[in-house]
Amino acid sequence: MAQPSQFELSTEQYLEATFYGASSIADVQFWTAPVKCQVVAVREVHATAGTDAGAVTGTVRRCQGTEAATAGDDLLSTTINFKGTALTEQTPALTTTNGDLTLEAGNRLSLDVTGTTTALAGVILTVLLKRV
Repeated sequence: MAQPSQFELSTEQYLEATFYGASSIADVQFWTAPVKCQVVAVREVHATAGTDAGAVTGTVRRCQGTEAATAGDDLLSTTINFKGTALTEQTPALTTTNGDLTLEAGNRLSLDVTGTTTALAGVILTVLLKRV
């Protein structure tokens, strides 16, 4: 999907949800939709990669009602690799279930992590959303 230009961003048609994690990242809900909107892109970069022997990954979820950070609908078709090269942006593919990408006002975005994240540090996760 094509990204909006800076001019389009200034029209406030797009919203941005950002999560910053210093270290030992855990499952967390990090943004509440103020209006109905649809996820159009996800970007992640970390300063220090995870080093655990097992997988260290993450996904972005849409949480509704009383859903916990790990219980919402998965918005990605590929996970974020937190053991990937540090300071290298990742743009995981979005789910093909378009209904899951739409957030009603009051729905939340969460980061759901897998594995031991002790070494992982400096995470910046950005979700771009379009008003619908």
